[in-house]
Amino acid sequence: MAKRNIGAMLFNSKIISVLLAVLLWVYVVGIRGPDTTKSVEAQLMAANVPQGYVLVGTLPTVTVTLRGPMNTLWNVTSGYVTPTVDLRGRTEGSFITSVQAQVVGLTGVTVETIAPKEVNVQLEGLETITVPVHAEVNGTLPLSLVLGTLRVEPESIEVSGPGSLVSQVKEAALVVALDKLGTAAGGNFTVAGDIVAYDATGNVVEGVLLSPRSAVAILPIIDAATLKTVPVIPTVVGHPMSGYAVASGSCTPAIVMVTGTAGVLSQVQAVSTIAVDVSGESGTLTKQVGLILPSGVSLVGGSKAMSCRVVIEQVVVLAIPDVPIEVRGAGLGWTVSLGTTSASVVISGTNSVVLALRSSQIKAYVDVSQPPLTDGSYAVSVDGLMQGVVSATVTPSSVNVDVQKGP
Repeated sequence: MAKRNIGAMLFNSKIISVLLAVLLWVYVVGIRGPDTTKSVEAQLMAANVPQGYVLVGTLPTVTVTLRGPMNTLWNVTSGYVTPTVDLRGRTEGSFITSVQAQVVGLTGVTVETIAPKEVNVQLEGLETITVPVHAEVNGTLPLSLVLGTLRVEPESIEVSGPGSLVSQVKEAALVVALDKLGTAAGGNFTVAGDIVAYDATGNVVEGVLLSPRSAVAILPIIDAATLKTVPVIPTVVGHPMSGYAVASGSCTPAIVMVTGTAGVLSQVQAVSTIAVDVSGESGTLTKQVGLILPSGVSLVGGSKAMSCRVVIEQVVVLAIPDVPIEVRGAGLGWTVSLGTTSASVVISGTNSVVLALRSSQIKAYVDVSQPPLTDGSYAVSVDGLMQGVVSATVTPSSVNVDVQKGP
């Protein structure tokens, strides 16, 4: 009897254990849910990129299929999955490499499949260059306003990336839309934005890193009534080497924009530079000189430092015989007779100017509207001369003129 009771107790214990195991399994399955799979799209990343190299282009997204408890996978996103390609030990070139994936922060979840299993990767040497930054201005301002000389900060940036792409970059720009400023009055305006890299033909270069990535443009907006554009005239002093003369002078920039009151600007037709001394010089002389601005006049943007170029050439002589003497200044009905009807003109000047002169340009004349000389004759004058002519001598210097004034 005792043995039967012990056997029954053991049998009942086994049944209870099985029931407990079943209940535990049901409980666990109820919490975790049954195992299932789920696929997520994740961006492929490069790991262990060799120093001095960089990826060309971007890596694709891959599909990672996960296996794990249904309740765990229910809300899984790509943030829990890190697919990578290991580039340790690789060098420049294009190659196929396998894709690996890790699951982070999910208990009981494993990677079942990755598609694609392999991808093509291209490595190139990392290059860095410095390029200037300018403002690419579009749009218009109201007619009463004018854009002064703007500046961009920083003036240059570093461009890094694959050598084949970096070599294409020639400049960088910050786009400034004047239409979006919304201004009805003048002042200094600041516009910030992202920088864009361009090649030599103006196309955007993608796939490079810009440092810094943004810039600021400072735009002076000025009332048009207070502006004037005038030429820059170089001031030349001194005597060149013997036998030489100044042929021409010019400045860069050739014109500048100045600002001031309307009354002051009406008196300004040009601005001159600090004197360029050509004493004892010959050939071409280039100097950096400053501008001389009249009182009450300011330069709009730019620099007061001008690059002035003075060309000094050898003086040559040109003789032009038998130049007809014209009569000028005669009144209606006058009869004028000249004692001499032609003259010889001797011109000395710089080589390029004299060689460019044509005899038909040179005019000799007497002006009978002016008083005669003390001896009753009229002076013979010459025109048609150009800058660079040192002297012009006419023979005879005066002629007898019979002037009969009509009624």
